[in-house]
Amino acid sequence: MRGPVCLLLCLLGSAPFATAEPDVFGTAEPVVYDLGTGGQLCVSGSLPAELTLAQAIERMLCHDPQTRLAWANAKVQAAQVGIARSAFLPRLDGRLESSRSDTRVDYRDLPGHSIDGQRRRRGANLELSWVLFDFGRRSAALNNAQQLLLAAIASQEMTLQNGFALAAQAYYDALAAQRSLTASRQVTVLAEQNLEAADAKYKAGVAALSDRLQAQTALSEASLRQVRVEGALRSALGVIALRMGQPPDTPLRLASDLETLPDTSFVKAIDELLAEARREHPALLAAQARLQAAGAAVAESRAMGRPSLALTANLARNHNDQSLTLNGDTREYDRSIGLQLKIPLFEGFERNYQVRNALARQEASQLELADTEQQVSLEVWSNYQSLSTETRSLRRTRELVEQSRQSLEVVQGRYRSGVGSMIELLNTLTAYASAEEQHIQALGNWQTSRLRLAASLGRLGFWALP
Repeated sequence: MRGPVCLLLCLLGSAPFATAEPDVFGTAEPVVYDLGTGGQLCVSGSLPAELTLAQAIERMLCHDPQTRLAWANAKVQAAQVGIARSAFLPRLDGRLESSRSDTRVDYRDLPGHSIDGQRRRRGANLELSWVLFDFGRRSAALNNAQQLLLAAIASQEMTLQNGFALAAQAYYDALAAQRSLTASRQVTVLAEQNLEAADAKYKAGVAALSDRLQAQTALSEASLRQVRVEGALRSALGVIALRMGQPPDTPLRLASDLETLPDTSFVKAIDELLAEARREHPALLAAQARLQAAGAAVAESRAMGRPSLALTANLARNHNDQSLTLNGDTREYDRSIGLQLKIPLFEGFERNYQVRNALARQEASQLELADTEQQVSLEVWSNYQSLSTETRSLRRTRELVEQSRQSLEVVQGRYRSGVGSMIELLNTLTAYASAEEQHIQALGNWQTSRLRLAASLGRLGFWALP
């Protein structure tokens, strides 16, 4: 487990692992991580004045039920490893018993003659059973449990990375809405300036009423767009607040900037990225571990139909306190030790079908691994192409915004000087607003495409944040 992802686990705290039962075999060690944070629990308390991307992700992951569910599943498999290890140890059982009985004997040939007796029995028994050899059944069961634990840990890491990406996506959506609101306000101000210019020219008698009405319509459209963007921003901030465990109307201020472009040095040639994903992607690691577990299950099923040799021992002590009519008190002592060979002879063909079942599950695991390899490769290729496309789009939209802004300034000057037309001015304003919108969309898409590519490689973490 890599450091950035381990930090996510540490943020969840160690409290869920605290149980009354001791972990004799240390099975929880692969699931609990100590990164030198002193067992820091999830972030709580008041929100910071400005919420950074890293702080938002930490808080959202702490309140994500999926991450806790994956963690719980890993703990379940850790306990299964302990169960498998316990099969190698002896079994010692003790039994205490106490009973009391009243006996009456009537003789048919001697009417009126009977014998009454009382008996009280107390006993203690200690039994030992230790399997010495079983043709690898316990070893196969342990291997199966260990591989399933590795699969659960890998699945947990994949869940964390998915939650990380979704949290970052929510934050970037809010940043994009925030940036769109700034742009829409600028467009509204420009529309107001156009209306003022059209109104002044109309009152001076050098422009038609249609110019004023068109400018007024453009201002209304800009105001409507601003209202919708404000609603989108409130919605995006509410999503972040809810996922952090806060009321949806919690006021939030985002500290990060959509324009800040993080480093992309991890992006290499596509063949190198594909090879890296096949080595490190947690989904592939989980599928490989499940395939190994399926192979161990086959070996376990076959070994269950073979003989087993066990050491047995017994220590018993019984006291019988009874009347003389029942031969008086007795004391019984019993000690025994021996070997027990158990040979399965016939189980109604159950074992055959258990082996067939395990083989079929192994075949399914092989197909699952092949499908996962294909899906990971497709995700890497798709996200690689998406990042390449958004990188080029980012440059083009930035140029488009600059060009449309310059064009708008020129047309505004032409209109004020009486040379340009209102239609030309409104078209230029619309082009500028569209360019700003496309640039903001390209910024958001670039940020999320970069994180998705890192996630498809199986190494997304806090290192990927700006």
